[in-house]
Amino acid sequence: MNDKEFWKWYQDPMTNMYYETWSLPRLFAQFDIIFGENKENTQNALDFAYRLAKCSLAKIDLVEEKRTLLAIRELGKSISTDIDSHIIWETCQFHLLEKGRALLDECNLKGRPKETSPLFKAKLTAVFDEYNVGFDKKAFVPIHYQKLDDRR
Repeated sequence: MNDKEFWKWYQDPMTNMYYETWSLPRLFAQFDIIFGENKENTQNALDFAYRLAKCSLAKIDLVEEKRTLLAIRELGKSISTDIDSHIIWETCQFHLLEKGRALLDECNLKGRPKETSPLFKAKLTAVFDEYNVGFDKKAFVPIHYQKLDDRR
């Protein structure tokens, strides 16, 4: 993953989550996730959530930490071209856990820098590799697009 992609897909979203909870569609609005518009970007957003949850860096608000991965699996099944899927994805609000906040603090990223931090990239890559969810892997929870008629 090059520095520009890392900043857009990991550093900027995680620094945003430092201050408040965010849904994946809100974090990645510029990438047209869900609604069948960009399957690759929707998968990338789900992979982002999975990696952070698997490494205990973030979780879904109002869901027990141990159930966050189950909720992410449900998100992978809740993708269609109708508004219902958007509502489900918006309802899942992610926030950083103490471990995620500590990582950002350690890398001096509270000020939302506009360039990639090599230290943060190295440390986050190491954490992901430790948990076997490195950038060389993908589609931990494969997305399944459905037509509205398929869900009934």
